[in-house]
Amino acid sequence: MMKKIGWQGGRSQFIVRSSEIDARGLATLPSLLTYMQEAAWDNTATLGISIYDLLEKGLTWVLQRMRVEMFRYPKHREELTVETWASGQEKVFLHRDFRLYSQERELLGQATSVWLVMDVAKRQMVAVPDFITAVAVAPGRASLPFAKGKLPVLAEVAYEQHTTVRWHHTDLNRHVNNTWYLRWALASLPVELLEQAYLRELDIIFRAESTLNDTVVAAASPAFESNTYLHRLYNQLTGKELVQAKSNWKYEPTKLN
Repeated sequence: MMKKIGWQGGRSQFIVRSSEIDARGLATLPSLLTYMQEAAWDNTATLGISIYDLLEKGLTWVLQRMRVEMFRYPKHREELTVETWASGQEKVFLHRDFRLYSQERELLGQATSVWLVMDVAKRQMVAVPDFITAVAVAPGRASLPFAKGKLPVLAEVAYEQHTTVRWHHTDLNRHVNNTWYLRWALASLPVELLEQAYLRELDIIFRAESTLNDTVVAAASPAFESNTYLHRLYNQLTGKELVQAKSNWKYEPTKLN
């Protein structure tokens, strides 16, 4: 049974920088995911359960899944607000939601995510500690539908890209940061798609770690659904699956920029 934990949400402001846009002058989805995770960091810091607080106890946060829906991509220099709040708990899975707003309070996008707590030394997931579940604040935001269920399996590979993990791909947890996986997944797609369409929906599951000097293979192929692609990232040496994702694209620039 799901346990509602009602953490207090937070708001963080961002300005889209030149290093975070594509050739059309719009923020990339990996950049927006970085904003969301920074906002989550801000919120957990105010509650005393940031990644730094966890690291002092030999633990850390790990993103397990994220489902994103975009309505409009912000432009270069546009200011936006990310609102985030913890929306529930199911066993070892902690849910956190996000909404992105323009200065005029236009809803640009929204996302729901699933987080786990990992033992840094053992590199294993652990039960949610009491000092996290004990954070008691008033609820007040309705949760988005949780990201659940299996994604279709990528059967035949149409596009593929290989990348060797370098130092700047890794983060505080000493493994590849999740936004790099997304960049590699998207980079494997045809340039024509990236130039002409907009990523409307993304469901991405992070299954395993990769570390320095690993070679990551990003494979993709069109799905049965129109303008939809399946993605699979795996370790070239071991064949171990690292990421599974599904992306949906729209050729409707008037609605997304």
